Amino acid sequence: MTRPDFLHGAIDLHIHSGPDVTERIGTSVDIARAAAEAGMRAIVLKDHAYPSFTKAVLTDQVVDGISVYGGITLNTTVGGLSARSARGAVAGGAKVIMFPTFDLAHTAGSSHPSRLQREHAFGEDYVALQIVDSDGKPTDATKRVVEVAADNPDVILSNGHVAGAEAAPLMEWARERGVTRLVVEHPNGHPEWFTEEDLKRLLAVGAKFSLSYNPYNPVMGRRNFKELLDIIEFLGASNCSLITDGGQPYNAMPDITLNVFCEMLLAEGVPLHDIFQMTKITPALLLGLEPVG
Repeated sequence: MTRPDFLHGAIDLHIHSGPDVTERIGTSVDIARAAAEAGMRAIVLKDHAYPSFTKAVLTDQVVDGISVYGGITLNTTVGGLSARSARGAVAGGAKVIMFPTFDLAHTAGSSHPSRLQREHAFGEDYVALQIVDSDGKPTDATKRVVEVAADNPDVILSNGHVAGAEAAPLMEWARERGVTRLVVEHPNGHPEWFTEEDLKRLLAVGAKFSLSYNPYNPVMGRRNFKELLDIIEFLGASNCSLITDGGQPYNAMPDITLNVFCEMLLAEGVPLHDIFQMTKITPALLLGLEPVG
């Protein structure tokens, strides 16, 4: 029996790469070359501490056969919730504006920070950046960042690690301002961060959901894979993208991981057209590319 070619034309919207402040499986060039050789169409590089768009732009120039995109994550290492940082990144070629990951109230104050959090702190304290005020409304700083996305409609606005209670009003405000490329990162990685009501609110504004492989990696999340099937059924495959969130030295190369992820879903009975929707169509639309089946 011929196996489906999951990687031909596939897109991964969330990959970590070197050089970075923590160890990665390879440089952005290494990862892009492997993905191109596997037949992938595009990848998006994401870093926590510093902008990824600079290495993405250069990698795109030197690796043939694939499109490479990057962005900026608005942790305090780049100025926090800074519209200036966001506008500068877009001017330099950023495709994604990502809200903070580690500099948030529910992560900065963790009594049990992960190794990754400790490595990215550089011995300093994280800052609890406020996304919404005490009334649950986006702060002025949040609104100014959203305006950058509103002024650049080809840019993706991502919640980063902002949890549902703040992500929902953030995305609702962004949609009111005309932002349509809205992405919620790996809600399956931290399901306690998102209630069913949060997800319904995010669906209502047209947000798309990037579902990560890492929660089912035996050395990382160790979560039950059956949970993912329920999430896809609840959200709808047309509202989802599959991401590896890869690049860690204890993972395989992201192209290999994405193929394994797709094989796992197929083995669990997810229709092939739904898998292609999540790897080829939805991510293409988010990047402004013509979808291919």
